[in-house]
Amino acid sequence: MRGLLCVLISVSTTACFFTSEDTGDDDATEPLGGSRTVEGSVVDFESGQPITGDATISTSGLTGAVNLTITAQGAAFTITGVPENSAFQVLASAPSHRPTFSEAVIVGETDLRDVKVAAVSDGFVTALATAFGVNPRPERGILLARVVDDRGQPKAGVPKTSLKLDASVTGPFILGDTRQPLPNATATSNSGWVVWFEVTPGVAQLVATAGATVTLDMPISPVNGNTVTLAQIKTVDGAPKLPTNVSFSTQIVPIFGRLSEGGRGCAACHSGNGIGKDLGGLTLDGGAPKIYKELREEDPARVQLLMAEKSQLLTYPSREDPPDRHPNVTFTGPLDPDYLKILVWIKEGAKEN
Repeated sequence: MRGLLCVLISVSTTACFFTSEDTGDDDATEPLGGSRTVEGSVVDFESGQPITGDATISTSGLTGAVNLTITAQGAAFTITGVPENSAFQVLASAPSHRPTFSEAVIVGETDLRDVKVAAVSDGFVTALATAFGVNPRPERGILLARVVDDRGQPKAGVPKTSLKLDASVTGPFILGDTRQPLPNATATSNSGWVVWFEVTPGVAQLVATAGATVTLDMPISPVNGNTVTLAQIKTVDGAPKLPTNVSFSTQIVPIFGRLSEGGRGCAACHSGNGIGKDLGGLTLDGGAPKIYKELREEDPARVQLLMAEKSQLLTYPSREDPPDRHPNVTFTGPLDPDYLKILVWIKEGAKEN
């Protein structure tokens, strides 16, 4: 017989698990909403080979995942208890390497195996800084990003003037076909790699440029002092396009459904069908009229017409600095297709249409 166990973690956070009461076996405990296992290894950024020595592993973007467990031996690691439909980064430290945040790891409804996360060597960082005439401060971070096309292949010819971070950041600088520094280059090479120095700790995201002729999508990425962050920038020709005439019943409600049905799995934890399942007091199943009432009438912070981007419906599943109480990151950034649908729906008046 399965029951539901809810544990108060803090005043604002409750963790719920399905339990198998007839066996009492701890292995039968399953976190509400489901969880997955990620297995992989830490490799050197330049060679792609497993690092020598023992790696130290942690995660960023899973702050509220209370049953998260990480084990590491040599270059290999295993992370269990990752909430389904999560986007997070692995922070890997290894001998002779700079602590490195991986590119975003996307977890759906299945376990991930043979995940490769790279660690950037101290020697590689020093060589880049020297070639580009930069003296990185230890309290600032470094962002190494690879520009790719819609098929995930490195994209050459993207002007570095299109790649903008915060104004205080130094760069971007272009890396060549073999990731060598190209101090005079003005556009991406066949490798697609670019680097920024002096990135402020917190989170990094691209800033839209006026008159952009390409759409650039990079996950909002964590940055620490004396740390390298790896990221991927997807580029599509043409200026960013927003959806229009978004329907609540046919376009917004399906977002909350099961991953296997094209949703993001939100209703697994935000459900009115069972004691303790409507986490945050929010129910995202039971039909469009009920969901609309939950979003528009119960708490005005959930949907804010005058400040759409500040709506909790968007901020809670997104990466924030400092992180909120949501257990995981669902939307990788402001160009996530489902994020954009919700944003436009709110800007169009959050209608019950």
